[in-house]
Amino acid sequence: MKHWTENDFRSWLYGLKDEDSHVAECGECRAEISRLSAERSKIVAMPEVPGDLLAAQRRSIYRRLDENPRNWLVVRWAMSAAMLTMLVFGGLTYQRLHTQTPQPISDDQLFSDLSKMDQSSEPQAIQPIHGLFQE
Repeated sequence: MKHWTENDFRSWLYGLKDEDSHVAECGECRAEISRLSAERSKIVAMPEVPGDLLAAQRRSIYRRLDENPRNWLVVRWAMSAAMLTMLVFGGLTYQRLHTQTPQPISDDQLFSDLSKMDQSSEPQAIQPIHGLFQE
């Protein structure tokens, strides 16, 4: 019988393969299984945490809970004010960039445009729809 491969050992570690007769007979594979088993038990073992460390952490948490949360209130108000300022500034900038000043036209041009609109038999709002249909 041949020795176990790495995949066999990996499958055994994950519980997907049972030990067979080869492991019982082969000292090399048995030694590898015992080494892997010891390594796994060392990895999954709960770490020893000293009680002093846990007590210090607990005291630190209680101290933070007792602190005045007022400094967070100041930070929240400051952030809100900054965001509001940015929104107002952005809106004003957008408005300035996208506002077009009307170009003055002469009276002759105005009367000419009005007469064209008056002579047309269809409303001006219909004209953009003509581009949707083939003529």
